[in-house]
Amino acid sequence: MIRPTFLGFETAKKGLTTAQKGLDVTGQNLVNWDSEGYTRQRITQVAVAPDSFRNRYSSSRVGPAGQGVDITGIGQTRDVFLDKRYREESSDVGYYTQASNILGDIQTSINEFNPKDDTGLRATLMALSDALQSFSVHAYSETHANIVASAVKNVTQTLQQISTKLNNAREQQVYDLEVSVDEVNKKIRQIAELNHTIMDDAASIQSNPYFGPNELYDQRNLLLDELAQYADISYTSNADGTINVTLNGQQVVAGSKYDQMDLIRNENTDVLSLRWISTGDNVNLTTGSLKASTDYINGRGPNLKNIGESTQRGFLYYKDQLNAFAQSLADTMNNVVPEYDAETGAPKVDADGNIIYKQLLGGLNSKPDENGKYHVEKDIPITADNLSISDEWSVNSGYVIYQRNPEENDTSDNVGNYALALADAVSNATIFFDANGEEFNGTFLDFVKNYVTTLGEDVNFAENRLTATTTIQQNLEDSRDSVSGVVVDEEVANMMLYNKSLSAASRLMTAMDEALDTLINKTGMVGR
Repeated sequence: MIRPTFLGFETAKKGLTTAQKGLDVTGQNLVNWDSEGYTRQRITQVAVAPDSFRNRYSSSRVGPAGQGVDITGIGQTRDVFLDKRYREESSDVGYYTQASNILGDIQTSINEFNPKDDTGLRATLMALSDALQSFSVHAYSETHANIVASAVKNVTQTLQQISTKLNNAREQQVYDLEVSVDEVNKKIRQIAELNHTIMDDAASIQSNPYFGPNELYDQRNLLLDELAQYADISYTSNADGTINVTLNGQQVVAGSKYDQMDLIRNENTDVLSLRWISTGDNVNLTTGSLKASTDYINGRGPNLKNIGESTQRGFLYYKDQLNAFAQSLADTMNNVVPEYDAETGAPKVDADGNIIYKQLLGGLNSKPDENGKYHVEKDIPITADNLSISDEWSVNSGYVIYQRNPEENDTSDNVGNYALALADAVSNATIFFDANGEEFNGTFLDFVKNYVTTLGEDVNFAENRLTATTTIQQNLEDSRDSVSGVVVDEEVANMMLYNKSLSAASRLMTAMDEALDTLINKTGMVGR
């Protein structure tokens, strides 16, 4: 079988075209080696097989071999398994990153971790204990009574400040969660839009389903990487180049269609939840920063009060701890110093014979009276936000003194015992604390140390898990980069290889030209 006359030129031309495209792709890789989300591209080339199907008659002789090279497509070097593992680990990193941030906010609000700072609850509580000890020795002293009143005010104000800081930190996290939800919705929408664009790129998709618009694939893969930080995601590929994305079991992208989520805040319980807009169902989060935010914003610890709360020790848990401290402090101080009966010289009693104690602490109302003043009322539930010294004590620092008798010594048993009992109750006595069903028996200082230690352990655990998951993620990222990333030295070697191929194809074309010139212009001229 005689080969076609110009087959050699066609072979050389295909070699030139392939080498040029190889240089183009290599250059594309080199200039994008540090572009975020870029995946190394490579040409897929194959030898052109003889098309015997088009021949009318079969032949046993050698067919038209040597028809050159062809490019089947320009693909990407990605490992689907590594992508999946990397995104799974990204979700865990996102969870513990957000958990560490929120616990750090709680730690900053409570302000008990700087030994040089004397504005925390432990420091003001110890100052109150010292003031009460001095007062127990000088039970008649207006000066020492005033010091006690100031120390108690510092404790109540510190409680209010910590509670306010926790409220503000929680509101900031709620705002950040709203921003995160908007970001997730935006990325879901962008993936669906990219799906639509990729599907419309019929020229690249229909020619070969394994090759397509690589730069659009890179944008979509980058969005998937970013989305994985917020929640657990997975995806499946479709024949038209689009993907279907599932987020925590809910399909959020199907081709160019997509779903969105919304943040709901319960006005009665103040619990936050995420809902799918299409169905109204709750978003069942398993990992990622969205779950960490909802876990710790709604975190009430082991004893839940409302639907949607989390067993994580978050903002609500430490608010309960502060409220339990405030209630126990009020109960303790309000049941030590009796009202003095001037007629009998003994403590006052009610109709049932029970001792009437001076109400030193109570709950401050949230609305002022007609004169614009706030008052402490007995029927207001006591919390860290409203604990305050009583109106009687506020206008008269000596109200804490059981009996005024300037003729008696400061060490009088009749007087000093109550002041000493007050000091012992606040400083040394074992108190029962009930923080939303979590019971604790100990002193006030022990109670504060207990929840501060608990917070420290939670912070340490979250940080250790963050370190571990980040290390795994970085290792997976290195493995993925070894497959998908651009290696400059390798690309330079490829450039030299394609340049040699280009030179060889050029020499082939020159040789074929010389051969054809001899065949056409010089054949049969011998002997003329």
